Amino acid sequence: MRFQQCQVFFAPPVNTVVTSEITTGELTFHWVAGYYDDVLSGFASWQGRLCYFEVCDDTTANRRFSIHGLSDDEALKATQEYEKFKARHGDHNDLLPDGSYAGGKCVTTWEDVATMGDEIVSAMANGTWQPSTSYRLNPVIGWFTSSNF
Repeated sequence: MRFQQCQVFFAPPVNTVVTSEITTGELTFHWVAGYYDDVLSGFASWQGRLCYFEVCDDTTANRRFSIHGLSDDEALKATQEYEKFKARHGDHNDLLPDGSYAGGKCVTTWEDVATMGDEIVSAMANGTWQPSTSYRLNPVIGWFTSSNF
């Protein structure tokens, strides 16, 4: 199958590459990294390796996500960043292996928000905040569609 060039309002285009569809049954979902009115990106495992996924087509009921490979170092860094996030803000971004929400709790207080600074709070409010490391330019290894997100 041919993977079409995809764009998200704040993301650079993913180059057109030839890849195969990976079914959601082949993926083990872990956590959401980006959200604005719906899931934009997150992390899942495929064939035992942590991968980054990001929406690239949300014009249909079954949204299409590109899957990007991570090196061992990148996988370790992403996991460490998320563990720090969970320690401060809670596990409300955790996903069950099938991609549904795990039902965690946000523990961020207004005092926490006040210490984040106006720039971060503003970015979170308007949906332009991004994790400290982006993996969207990593090689695309496949794609999946989902109506769950």
